[in-house]
Amino acid sequence: MIVANSEQQVEEAQIRLARVGLENMKGFLDGGMEAWRAAGLEVAEVAQISVAELKALIDSQNGLQVIDVRRPAEYDSGHAPHAVTAPLAKLREILPTLGLKPDGPSAIICAGGYRSSAATSIARQLGFTNLLNVTGGTGAWIKAGYEVEIPAKTGSN
Repeated sequence: MIVANSEQQVEEAQIRLARVGLENMKGFLDGGMEAWRAAGLEVAEVAQISVAELKALIDSQNGLQVIDVRRPAEYDSGHAPHAVTAPLAKLREILPTLGLKPDGPSAIICAGGYRSSAATSIARQLGFTNLLNVTGGTGAWIKAGYEVEIPAKTGSN
């Protein structure tokens, strides 16, 4: 389900989600979150952090789990230090197999912040309780001049 403030935002979300293989939209929340709140329904929120805040957490917090939800080729082109790959399109299947602690601090990052927002909802459904969404994503990380890791190539020549 998509939550947006306008039908234009719903259409944009559908297009973006389809680009990463998520095409099974069931519907959208008419009136967005304001309608939800006005109906007196419960709201859960995920903390939003900047790439500067993520960098500080990586540098200071040993137990931080960084989950990169971009496609494999994007991840392989460079990712935040210590990030594990769990592409959004397969997140429900992959995340439980990574051996992460559902109650540990988990920063979710993508290219720009859009997929990571969707991923936090999926992670919450899978029992993750201490979630952080990285706004600006890897694009902002690189633009800030922070170091990226590139996986070693494997195979024979």
